[in-house]
Amino acid sequence: MPTSTSLGPDSLLRRMFSPTGRTDPYPWYAQLRECAPVHRTATGTYVFSRYADAASIARDPAFAVKDAAWFDAHTPHWRSSAGMRLFGAAMLFCNGSDHLRVRKVMSAAFTPQRLHELEHLVRGITGQRLEALGRLAADGRCVDLHALLTLPLPLAVACTLTGVPAQDSGWVYELVQPLLALLDPYVDTRALERCDTAAAALRPYLSALLAERRRRPGDDLASQLARAQAAGRLTQDESEAALTLAMAAGFETTTVLLDHAISALMADPGQSAAVAEDPRAAAAAVEETLRHDPPVQLFTRIARRDTAVGDLPVKAGQEVLVLLAAAHRDPERFPEPDAFDLRRDTGQLLSFGGGAHYCLGAVLARMEARVILPALFRRFPGLRAAGPPQSNHRITMRGWTTLPVTLGP
Repeated sequence: MPTSTSLGPDSLLRRMFSPTGRTDPYPWYAQLRECAPVHRTATGTYVFSRYADAASIARDPAFAVKDAAWFDAHTPHWRSSAGMRLFGAAMLFCNGSDHLRVRKVMSAAFTPQRLHELEHLVRGITGQRLEALGRLAADGRCVDLHALLTLPLPLAVACTLTGVPAQDSGWVYELVQPLLALLDPYVDTRALERCDTAAAALRPYLSALLAERRRRPGDDLASQLARAQAAGRLTQDESEAALTLAMAAGFETTTVLLDHAISALMADPGQSAAVAEDPRAAAAAVEETLRHDPPVQLFTRIARRDTAVGDLPVKAGQEVLVLLAAAHRDPERFPEPDAFDLRRDTGQLLSFGGGAHYCLGAVLARMEARVILPALFRRFPGLRAAGPPQSNHRITMRGWTTLPVTLGP
């Protein structure tokens, strides 16, 4: 826990991204935002931690994501990494017409009708999971809510969305998990090796799934991708990357959102009771969690032409790092930013990005949380934390691997 503001910006960044700092980076975010809200690192990257700057960058078409051309120029070894080759073809790492082409295909899996069907699925699984948890509540023992609810439910939804058979979900989850490290701004050698091993095992499975959907199409994302590939609108690499991204984002973002929301609500019985009773409070809890402790903590962009962020000129080719979670606790935008307050007017949040790269799954993640949170606190009004959660030690998709609770009466 920081006790002094005497550290310089680079030292604060090192602390923030250290294994200990990743567990709770918010004190470091606050210090950096106070002493250097715009900071140029030794490597030339600009780091932004204020809301106004973050919003400007997220919505400015002058900023692009790192794509294959950027990686070729700055990280030439990336094509020798199986993990980077697999994930690098995802629309998360595409700009312009390539991004629009892939996004158009993927958006067909997120129609209102499909989301309505998935909501029915979420309600059914939620009921089943809460009934099973109820059988554990009688003896008052500690249970891991992450393992029993907040991970398996979004994972089941992601499998249904993508077309991954339920019996394969555990195996696919274990392979997708290591690839999330590629979203971090710094990936060490061991993490990259785990990514490569996972990608090498995952690709044949994805290829076989797409081939199966070409023979027997359904209404899932794999079928949409297979049809687009057969029509020449997508490559094999793009189809496999799209499935990987949909699985990873489909369960991880929602799992982290749920874990953080439940943790905050357990600490305030008055607010958790409101969520149980009032759909508007449940919706507010989702939005306040997306502000207070968002699943995605930061993002990077590259200026593709000369532009400006506030009064700061930014040259074409300049890399910027936006500390999204720090921006969402900017006191100039959110009074008493460290408080979790359902009455807060969160306004336009940046949790799911902005502009062309706004997350396709944002509506789905919000829907899952709005269904699960009130049902959970209605069934277990005495739900309480039973110890600190265990960190996943990631930077970008910062979350937990456990959520120990007692269910109460």
